Amino acid sequence: MVSRSRCASCLLALAACAWLPGCDDADASCAALADEGLLVTAYIDHNGKQARTEIEVRRVDDDAGLSLALCKRSSLSVDGTAATRVRRPSGSYVYKVDGFDMAKDGGTVTHELRLVDDDYEATYRVSVDAPAFEITAPKAGAKLPRTQAFDVAWTPARTDATILARIDDAIDGIACLAEPIVLELPDEGAAQVAQGQLKTGLTRPEPCSATLRLSRVATGALEPASGASRLHADSRASVATWRELKFTSDP
Repeated sequence: MVSRSRCASCLLALAACAWLPGCDDADASCAALADEGLLVTAYIDHNGKQARTEIEVRRVDDDAGLSLALCKRSSLSVDGTAATRVRRPSGSYVYKVDGFDMAKDGGTVTHELRLVDDDYEATYRVSVDAPAFEITAPKAGAKLPRTQAFDVAWTPARTDATILARIDDAIDGIACLAEPIVLELPDEGAAQVAQGQLKTGLTRPEPCSATLRLSRVATGALEPASGASRLHADSRASVATWRELKFTSDP
């Protein structure tokens, strides 16, 4: 049984809490965007039609390294679209914006990140060079034996740059190929997947519906555009321009 004096102390503590910032948040470890020195990392990718964004918020001195949930009064938006919170199995939180339209695809791309808190508002921009391109080989739907090398081609090329190629598959949720292959290639407009580089993940090899994705990735700092800058200097955004096609990987 709780004594009257202790109960009175509880009521006083609750009354005091009502006047403290963030006291109405269920999770005391939440991040308020008005705080100084938060590390914000945005991952933006687009395929020429629509873009997707994932944003992580961390405290630099947090040994756990988990990305945090925002406090109730804090919110994020990208290019005018509000971000939605998603909790990962690891316990980290990520803020997502899916399906917003691209104002421009290719060349110098600029995105705007808006941070809002109870008594704080700031806008940041990132501008990066992420030229658009098209895959010219292989053709969509082509049948490519794993026992033979095959060409990958795209246009236009870029000098003194790289492009990422990823090939993976899934059939009814069961992997037919082994682990996806990821290659960092010179952005010269052509490359080759070597004979046997794609390996089967099944005891008995069979044809697989596979996906080839090429991505041009550029990273830039989040530059203050309006409001007082309070983010950590290492806050940044990675922007990927990507194209993909499906083909059949034969044994």
